[in-house]
Amino acid sequence: MDMESLIDAIGGFLVGLWALAQSGFDGVNQVVGLIIALVAALMMPAWRALWATAAGATVVHLIVQVMRPVMDGGAFSLPPVMTLSFWMTALALFLGFSVVIAVFFLIKSLIPGLGPKRAHAH
Repeated sequence: MDMESLIDAIGGFLVGLWALAQSGFDGVNQVVGLIIALVAALMMPAWRALWATAAGATVVHLIVQVMRPVMDGGAFSLPPVMTLSFWMTALALFLGFSVVIAVFFLIKSLIPGLGPKRAHAH
């Protein structure tokens, strides 16, 4: 594999990853997703917890998607967890939640009294 084809492969991967992140952001950028992201950002204790918080928010979002039809009187059905499209959607949501929670946490950390508590040595 020569250098040019390697660069093309990396570029293709990054474009695909960007498209996946955009679709995840579109999924988060709705009322339910924004509420989940806001609550997650308020509960997040520090930047190092971003990935775990985004993963938790993704799980909550997927549970809400499953339970929403039940709350409307529909039948309960499990999501198609054995399909690639389910996991691609979950990954896209995870990337979207990572971005949105990071933005919310940044705003939270800039507001006095809401930001992470730091221990002071006396």
